[in-house]
Amino acid sequence: MEDLPNIEDLVSIVDEHNEDSDELDLVKLVSTNANDANQYLLFMGSDNQYYAKNVAKIEELLVYKDLNIVYNNDKNSFILGTANIRGQMTSIINFDRWIGNEVLDDELYELVIIAAYGGKRFALVVKEVEYITTIDSSNMNDNSNDNSKSSFISQININGKEQLCTIFDSDMLLLDIFHKIQAEGEADILNSNYSKKSDKTILFADDSGFVRKMVEKLLKQSEYSYKLFNNGQQLLDALTSMELSDIGLIITDLEMPIASGRDVIDFVRNDNTYNDIKIIVHTNMANDTMENELLKENVSKVIGKVDMITLGAAINEFII
Repeated sequence: MEDLPNIEDLVSIVDEHNEDSDELDLVKLVSTNANDANQYLLFMGSDNQYYAKNVAKIEELLVYKDLNIVYNNDKNSFILGTANIRGQMTSIINFDRWIGNEVLDDELYELVIIAAYGGKRFALVVKEVEYITTIDSSNMNDNSNDNSKSSFISQININGKEQLCTIFDSDMLLLDIFHKIQAEGEADILNSNYSKKSDKTILFADDSGFVRKMVEKLLKQSEYSYKLFNNGQQLLDALTSMELSDIGLIITDLEMPIASGRDVIDFVRNDNTYNDIKIIVHTNMANDTMENELLKENVSKVIGKVDMITLGAAINEFII
């Protein structure tokens, strides 16, 4: 992955531009061809805690005060309103209110993170952005039982000091903003008519509880045997303890604690024992370049969350 810009430099560029022009300037944060699942943008919440969002899910960074927002009449909603950003009507989200932090005075919020994944686009209003760092899956600890909106926490080094950082559940945030996603997904499952093609077991890993529940409904509807896992390591542990003849298919997310989807792919594809086992990647992270790289690694298909129609068809196509 190419070197990413320093956040202070980005903010400086935006500020300099705003002194010379009234036109809203969106600064490119990261190439849409980024192919590194371990890069995270760190930002600060009102509780002075660090939060992180995967760079692969981020489009751009902009200055909050420059947005022309049509505000929501519901002052208690975490959705502040809507803004026209590069010709697209975009929902503006106050991250602190969504995560459950104290909401600061409006002028204390500096930046907006434009996020794009799952076929949706929205903007997160945050207090301040720190910088981009690498967080390896092995350094992530699942704390979803302690915080329903958090996927995992990690210890990071900031200016020589060890700090804790929360990687929040991006899939839950997407669902909370776009309520129809769950209803549409469940409708697709109910209307699916995929006939069971194998008695073998499907192994599915995703750190998001919402996604696991959705996929479980699909697998139950299709009457497939399955095992669900919170992370890639759990899937690998189950894989190596099962009889090869019992394994029908592997479906994995990319961004997970302990062991990522890439760890799963690397292990399976480097062991000739599993040559006949197909892998489907179910993720909101993959851009065109990342998808092409995954396909070169003998992944059978890359599917965006939560496209139940495509996933159901792929299961029937690739299960053995």
